[in-house]
This record gives sequence, structure tokens and C-alpha cells, in this order.
Amino acid sequence: MEQAAFLLGFPAACALVGWLIGRLIRGPRPRIELERPRLAISSVFLRDAHNDRVSNLTRYRCAFEAIYFSLCEVAETRGFVVEEKEHPSDELMRVALDALDSKSEDSTSVSLLARWAADTNPTMPGVSMKDACKLAVRIHQKTVSLLSSPVTH
Repeated sequence: MEQAAFLLGFPAACALVGWLIGRLIRGPRPRIELERPRLAISSVFLRDAHNDRVSNLTRYRCAFEAIYFSLCEVAETRGFVVEEKEHPSDELMRVALDALDSKSEDSTSVSLLARWAADTNPTMPGVSMKDACKLAVRIHQKTVSLLSSPVTH
């Protein structure tokens, strides 16, 4: 009986210790991610987009989803009911990218990634992995900055 308890308890204890160490390394979640769950989801996708241990198709999908979840938060501040839009929504992306004052090259890259994601095309989109990840980081940071500003959205 003691051995069974040990066999059940030991993996659980190891998992708990691993989780605690991970929390210490990552630090506390930013407050804005607690207030805006889509930004927390975007952060997770952003992390996975940079993970070179997963396939390039997965990394591209993660980069796009990181971008899209950030844009959803911006669009919502502009009056969009995100849940009523198809995924991905060209209108939502256009409005959010305009609100972020994104460069036309960024808008073009987002469109290429969106078209690729919507078509579930097994070939790579017309954006390099490095550029897709940089774009995802840039849009995420701009979104956090916009939504963190004290100015009314």
C-alpha cells in the first residue's frame, strides 16, 4: 500500500515542482494578459512560433494565430463583436491593423499568412519564418502598448 501511494504521489510531486520552477522562470503573468485573455493566448502562440523543435507548418500557424489573437483584442476596442466574425476575418484584420498604424508591408504579410491559414495549404506562405515571427512579435507588442495606454480606446 505504501509503495502504491509512493508510485502515485511521486510523479504528481515532480509535476508540481516542475510547474513551480516554470512559474519562477517565466515570472508572473503580465496584468494585461489577465484582463485580456486573447493576449495570453497570443503569447503562448508567439512562444511556440519561435520553437524550432516543431514543424515549420506549426510554427507558421502559431505565428499567424499570435497575430490574429492580438488583432482580435484591438478590433474589439473598435466595436467589433469578434465572436460574430469568421476566422480569419479580413475586415477585422484591416480595422485592427489600421488602428495599430501598421506599415503596408506588415498588412501585406498578415494577408499572406491569413490566406495561407484559411486555405490550409501545405506549402509555405510567401513570408519567411523569421519575418513571420518578427511580425507576430511586433503586432503583439503594439497591441499591448495600445491597450495599456491610459488614453480611452
